[in-house]
Amino acid sequence: PVVGLSVVYRHYQGPATLSALQFVRDQREALGKAGWTVLYPAANANEGGGLIARYQKNGRDIWARLTYEFGASLAYTVADVGAEDWAARFDRDCRLPLYGVTFDFNKASLKPESDAVLGRAAALLKAKTGFQVEVQGHTDNVGADDYNQKLSEARAASVRQWLTAHAIDGARLTSKGYGKTQPVADNGSDVGRARNRRVELVRLGCKVAGK
Repeated sequence: PVVGLSVVYRHYQGPATLSALQFVRDQREALGKAGWTVLYPAANANEGGGLIARYQKNGRDIWARLTYEFGASLAYTVADVGAEDWAARFDRDCRLPLYGVTFDFNKASLKPESDAVLGRAAALLKAKTGFQVEVQGHTDNVGADDYNQKLSEARAASVRQWLTAHAIDGARLTSKGYGKTQPVADNGSDVGRARNRRVELVRLGCKVAGK
């Protein structure tokens, strides 16, 4: 699922004659012409059911998930990551979830498409100095507690390493994994689990107004 700080959902009823394979082919072609990159499924895959795409031009960073369900029920989920005011949210909430940072399956190795989000995070930390930041790793509730704990620790450490490699003072950063102990959404749905699988930047010593 596509997740972000703000997400738009739309549902439409397609024609009864529309198949899942045709939907994916048509949407892939339309998105490609509009400058999007289809991340899933692969171009040579003969798969129906949906696709995930990303637009990264003109300073924008937009993610979209298009899904075909039984009876040509079409669902569109869009997260405009580039339009979110990270600085204001970081100041207000003392924490910033980095949705769009992705890893290889069951690993702590960052995928290349994470660079855009991490680049924005690095720019934010360069502009805002004078405080310590904990890079936190979180998982959903799928899998054993010990495994999730170790995975969250390794992923948080990977993000910290990326930031220090891109000119963020390592003395400002610590990393810590929390496994599945701090969910922010219901683990009973795909969307909820996707929101819980996250890395966050947390400003240490910061107090949220009113709390």
